[in-house]
Amino acid sequence: MKEIESAEQANEVGLTRRIADFWTRNVNAERLYGRKVSANERGSEAYFVDLQTQRYRSHTHLPPWIAQIPAGSRTLEIGSGIGLDAFTMASAGVDLTALDLTLVGVKTAQERFARAGLTTVFTVGDATRLPFRDGGFQHVYSFGVLHHAADTTSCIDEVHRVLATGGTALIMLYHRHSLNELVHRLMRVPFEEKDELCPVVRRYTRAEIRRLFAKFSEVEIETEYLFGEGYGAVYTWFPNWLYRPLSRRLGWHLMIRARR
Repeated sequence: MKEIESAEQANEVGLTRRIADFWTRNVNAERLYGRKVSANERGSEAYFVDLQTQRYRSHTHLPPWIAQIPAGSRTLEIGSGIGLDAFTMASAGVDLTALDLTLVGVKTAQERFARAGLTTVFTVGDATRLPFRDGGFQHVYSFGVLHHAADTTSCIDEVHRVLATGGTALIMLYHRHSLNELVHRLMRVPFEEKDELCPVVRRYTRAEIRRLFAKFSEVEIETEYLFGEGYGAVYTWFPNWLYRPLSRRLGWHLMIRARR
C-alpha cells in the first residue's frame, strides 16, 4: 500500500509541476486567447491598470462578488496570480493572505503591493496542501483556479479545513453545461491558451459541485459569464438583454458560495 501511495503522490507532484510551468509561461490575465492585453512592461502600474480594466470590464459579475468580503475579515485567496483581485480586496481593507503556485505571480504582485503600501502576505504554495492552520480564516476566495489543480477534491477539502466554523468560501469553477463548453468542443480549440493545452481544465455540473462541497453546511450556486472578449466581435455586438439571462442558464462560471 505504501508503494502505491508513494507512486500516486509522485504522479500528483509531477502534474503539479507541469501545471506550475504552464502558468509560469502563460501568466494569467496577460493574454486574451493569444492577444496581449497590455503593451506595457510586466509589473508597471500601466500594465496592472490595463489588465485590471479588461478583467472587470469583461467579468462584470466579479466586483460585486468580491465586495461580499467585509473589511477587516481574515481572508485567504487561493490562486492569486499577479494579484488583481487581491489588490481590490486589500485596497478595501480586507485582512488578506494570498497564495499562488507560481513564483512569477507572487513576485509581480508583491512589487505592486509594496509600491502601494499594502501589507498583504503572499506565499508560493500548492492548494492541495495549504500551509495554514485549521480554522484560521473567515473567508476563502478562489476565482477560476481550483479546476486547474492536480486534485480539485483535495483543494476543496483544504478550503473546508482552513475555514473557521461559520466561515464562507467564494469559489468559481467552470461549468460543463455551458455555451462556452459547447463552442470549444465543436471548434476543437483548447481552453485557456490558443496554442498550448493547459494540463488540467475540469468542468462541473451543479450536481457534481454539490457532491464536491458535501462537507459544507450550506452551498449556493449561481451561473454567470456566457462568454468574454475572446469571442471578438460576437461579444461586442451581442445584445445585453439576451446576454444576461443566457448567462444565468448557460454561463461558463459556476459561482459557489459555501458556508462551513
